[in-house]
Amino acid sequence: MSRGTAIKEIEEFPRRIRIFVIVILLMLILGTLGFWAMDGGHFGLAFIRTLQTLAFIFSEDSLLYERLLEIFLAIVGVFLIWWVLWSIADMILDGNLRKYLKLRFYTLKVQSMKDHIIIVGGGRVGEEIARVISAKEHNFLIIENNEVAIKYLRKKGYTVLEGNAEDENILKEAKIEYAKKIVLTIPRTEANILITLTAKELNPKIEIYARSDEPSLVSKLKRAGAKVVIVPEIVAGDKIAQDLKL
Repeated sequence: MSRGTAIKEIEEFPRRIRIFVIVILLMLILGTLGFWAMDGGHFGLAFIRTLQTLAFIFSEDSLLYERLLEIFLAIVGVFLIWWVLWSIADMILDGNLRKYLKLRFYTLKVQSMKDHIIIVGGGRVGEEIARVISAKEHNFLIIENNEVAIKYLRKKGYTVLEGNAEDENILKEAKIEYAKKIVLTIPRTEANILITLTAKELNPKIEIYARSDEPSLVSKLKRAGAKVVIVPEIVAGDKIAQDLKL
């Protein structure tokens, strides 16, 4: 099964549940109105009789039309029960139920964030930044699109949002409008420029710290809105030069 298909099936679970609830409500309404119209009795009793029919408890003195309605409700009830059980079993066997619950957990956690730090990229640089921020006990999340890296980072207890930060919708999911800072650690400077422009558009007050592997593009990153731009080679060279004590 492809990754896209798996995600689609995970997202299908709540839709299946919604359909089930809607159909059950429609059956309750149909059964209640039907028994109430045929019997001409109390509305509450018609509702109870509908519940009994769906639970396969039938009245012995039912008239022909009432019996037909009972049969219809019972058949639909059996179909719904098997459909729900099959859907849940399918989700459990495929592991999608656990994945869906995890997805919901991370979604709710991200939605509650405010004044947080967004780290774009969960590679070695991003992971080290996450370790330092985590030690400071400050809220942060990582945006990463590599499935292996995502599993690794989540095992370490970090909040990871799956997706490409070049996509404006992913930045919105990361609640960038409420974020305080964003750190761009991916090695592609052109991508960091694009993310910087988008981030500033979505949140003009956000502080942007960006990595650049091309010194010639540092000025462009700053003009795009980055507060601090780091060139790893230059930083490493300066550190070594200082340690040499020349």
